[in-house]
Amino acid sequence: MKGIFYAVGVGPGDPELMTIKAVKTIEKCSVIAVPASGAASNAALAIAGEHAKGKIILECDMPMTRDQKVLDSCHDKSAAEIAGYLDKGMDVAFLTIGDPSVYSTVMYIHRRLGNAGYETRMIPGVTSFCGAAASLNVSLCEKDEELHVIPASYPGAMDDLGSGTLVLMKSGKSIMKVKDQLAGRKAMMVECATMENEKIYRDLDELKEPSGYFSLIIVPDKGRNGGN
Repeated sequence: MKGIFYAVGVGPGDPELMTIKAVKTIEKCSVIAVPASGAASNAALAIAGEHAKGKIILECDMPMTRDQKVLDSCHDKSAAEIAGYLDKGMDVAFLTIGDPSVYSTVMYIHRRLGNAGYETRMIPGVTSFCGAAASLNVSLCEKDEELHVIPASYPGAMDDLGSGTLVLMKSGKSIMKVKDQLAGRKAMMVECATMENEKIYRDLDELKEPSGYFSLIIVPDKGRNGGN
């Protein structure tokens, strides 16, 4: 019998925000997979903590690039490596920050394995933007407000922000440019939401230098609290 592949969301950072189901899944899996490149690798394992101890740790190459050929090659290789364990009847849990359905690289592996006939499952987690909203002690949307999740660093993503509450993810190295584009919008930011090194900016204008990888911006609906 072949093993099962689990895409496991471990939440935004605070280990106490992992779901019971995520913990049980990690504990029952023989192999724990994490991305080998980027800040998400050590962070995901750190969140899992003792639950991942004694497991086989498989580091999957997930380069920070938009070169599709490079990405396809790495995803194919990682899927093949994981398939090797699944063929031995070993369950594999791929840990991802937040929720696997929101801008997570694990889904490229999940899709490949599913298409190859392996059983795949998703374990939802608390999203980074819900964690950030909790840290800011604000709601994301009220009444008929819309909620838009935007990959801010991608070309054209910031061209027409429109109405509703905006969640800007993946700002990366362009975050200072994003800050300038949001002048007057009462934007807030949380870096490393719910983690021990969390930094909260209730006014994005307070940001004076580029922030880290785990930075998320929330822009309230223009109509909130009499906003313009």
